[in-house]
Amino acid sequence: RVKSDTRIRMKLFVSCVAFCMIQLVSSEDSPLVQQFATGSVQFTADVYRQLKEINDGDNFLFCPLSALIILGLTQTAARGITAQQLSNGLHLPEDRKTVEQTFQQLLPTLKGNDKYTLTSANKIYVKNGYKINEEYKNIAQNSFGAEIQNINFEEKNAAAAEMNGWVASKTHDKIRDLIDPSTLSKDSRLMLINALYFKGSWRYTFNERNTLKRKFFTKSDNHIEVDMMEATRYFKYHSSSTLDAQFLEIPYQGDDVSMVVVLPNQVEGLSTLENSIEAVLNTKLDWNVEVHLQLPKFKRETKVKLTKILQKLGITDAFEDWADFSGFGEPGQQPIKISDVVQKSVIEVDEKGTVAAAATAVHAVKTYSLIQKPPPKQFIADHPFIYFIKSPAGVMFIGRYVK
Repeated sequence: RVKSDTRIRMKLFVSCVAFCMIQLVSSEDSPLVQQFATGSVQFTADVYRQLKEINDGDNFLFCPLSALIILGLTQTAARGITAQQLSNGLHLPEDRKTVEQTFQQLLPTLKGNDKYTLTSANKIYVKNGYKINEEYKNIAQNSFGAEIQNINFEEKNAAAAEMNGWVASKTHDKIRDLIDPSTLSKDSRLMLINALYFKGSWRYTFNERNTLKRKFFTKSDNHIEVDMMEATRYFKYHSSSTLDAQFLEIPYQGDDVSMVVVLPNQVEGLSTLENSIEAVLNTKLDWNVEVHLQLPKFKRETKVKLTKILQKLGITDAFEDWADFSGFGEPGQQPIKISDVVQKSVIEVDEKGTVAAAATAVHAVKTYSLIQKPPPKQFIADHPFIYFIKSPAGVMFIGRYVK
C-alpha cells in the first residue's frame, strides 16, 4: 500500500427522524430484503455495543436503517479490501450487484400514504469539476434514487447552508444544522447524505388524560419526575427469565411496524441486559396478553459520530489514504477517502394516534363467568429500558431511555 500525496476527503451524513410514531408500507419481502433485515439486526447489535461504551450512563438514539442506506451507497463505489471490509462490517453481501439489487427492492417500500408520512432521500453533493463515474451515477440514481448536485465546498458557509436546507426540507424541519461549515475544506470532494423521516400513528392511542407526573428511577436510590403515559389493553408480551426482562410490543397502524420496549426486571439491570443485545433483538413476542402499561413520553435528539465505531467494526481502510473508492470518479481523478460519518436522529413519543376500527375487538375477549379473569400483567417502565422500532426491513431506530 502506498500513501497518496494528497488527502481528498469524502463525508457521509445521515439524518433520521421519528416524529410521533412510525409506519411502513407493507410489501412482499424478497429473499434479498429478508437477508438485509437479518444483517441489519447484526449491524444494529454491533453498533449498540459501541454506543453503550461511549454513552455510559446516558441516553442515546441510533438509526441503523439510515446508516445502512448511505453506507451501502458508498460500498458500491468501493473496490478490493475497502469493499470487503465494508461488506463484513455492515453485514451486506460482498457482490456489488447483489447490494444494488437489495436496495433497489428495499427503498421503494419506504413510502408513505394517506395514513402516515415516510420518506427516505439520498443526495450526493459533488465538488465543482469532480467527474463522477457514469456507471456509479447510474447505480446511485437507479438503485438508491439519489440526487446528484454540484457544489462549491470552498464556500463553506454557503455550501453548509445549501446542504442543511436540503436535510431540513426532507425531515420537515426536524433536523437542522447537521453539517458544520468548519468540517468543509478545499479537499472535500463528495458529500453523501441520507435523510429519513417518519410520521405516523399508534394503532391504539393513549388517553392524554391518563398521562400523569410519576417517578422514574435512574438508580435504586435516585428518581426524577416524568410524564408517564398509561393504558391497559392487550399487547404482545413476553417475560424472559434468561434475560431477566419483560418485552412489550406496541403496534403502529398497519401492524407491520411496531415499537418494542425491553424492561429489565431490576432497576439497575440495564447494563446486564445490554450485554445480550443480539438476543434482545431476536426475541419473538407471540402472545397477546392484557397488560397495564406505564411508559414515559419522551423526545430525544442525538448526534452520533460513527467514524470510530465503524473502525472498531473492522471498516478501517475506508478512512485511510490508501482507501480504494475508485468506483466514484472517472479515470484520472484524485483518490478519495471517508473523513467523517455523522448521524443526527430525533424521535418523539407521545399519546397521539388514530384509534383503529379493530380496537374494540381487541378488548372484546370474553371469559366464562365461572372462571376468574387473571389480573393484567404489570409493565411499569419506571427505570432505564431499551426501545427499538422494527419493520420488515429490520431495525429502524434503537435507543435507550436512562433519564
